[in-house]
Amino acid sequence: MINLTSKKILVTGAASGIGCAVAQTCAKAGATVIATDRIDPSESTGLPAPHQHLVLDVTDAAKVESKIAKLGPLDGLVNAAGITGAGPVHTVELDVWRKVLEVNLTGAMLVSKQVITAMLESGRAGAIVNIASVYGMTGGPGNTPYNVSKSGVLHLTRCMAADYGAANIRVNVVSPGYIETPMTTMLDAEEMHEFRERFVAMHLLKRPGKPEEVAAAICFLLSDAASYITGANLAVDGGFTAAHLPI
Repeated sequence: MINLTSKKILVTGAASGIGCAVAQTCAKAGATVIATDRIDPSESTGLPAPHQHLVLDVTDAAKVESKIAKLGPLDGLVNAAGITGAGPVHTVELDVWRKVLEVNLTGAMLVSKQVITAMLESGRAGAIVNIASVYGMTGGPGNTPYNVSKSGVLHLTRCMAADYGAANIRVNVVSPGYIETPMTTMLDAEEMHEFRERFVAMHLLKRPGKPEEVAAAICFLLSDAASYITGANLAVDGGFTAAHLPI
């Protein structure tokens, strides 16, 4: 069992999916959690006091700065806020492109900036985990804004790890494969059945993952059990990126 006792951890995107599972799993591991999202995540997480719930738009730089400053120094951060956005380059709407990059990449940077600033000022060690995707590691058709944003998250992680390792602030990233969350429910539609079956078959474990499985990996990276790991990309993908299978 991962031990996060006495750690204070901020989780963005906590109203659903992986973010919600992370908040719940961190709390079970003993952490005090500050769960945030654009909507109140308290009903989703079901976490009682002393855990906190905060409405926060990660793209609003002024609100990010003011609200996180009130939290004091933190021990951990999970940047789980994210949205999808489809389309190849020749059809993608510019507003979609900008919004996906703003939430998935710029939002992670803005929240990290405030959390790291407080860590540096207090001399406090810490751990940050970003969430990318297997499609940040490799190209994929029809989903360019999302894929590019997640590739940016991977490199943001490496750069942050390089900048803050000497301050004992570890920064890692997880890259999920097909996880059953509200973001992927579109694959449950009847007209998507064939695609879904092919997509599942591309994972060596032959099944979708669960948010709790990604959350377990994230909690490990937040914990002292991962004290010598930084700048790493952990693929929680059922083997999707390990081999390309003929299907």
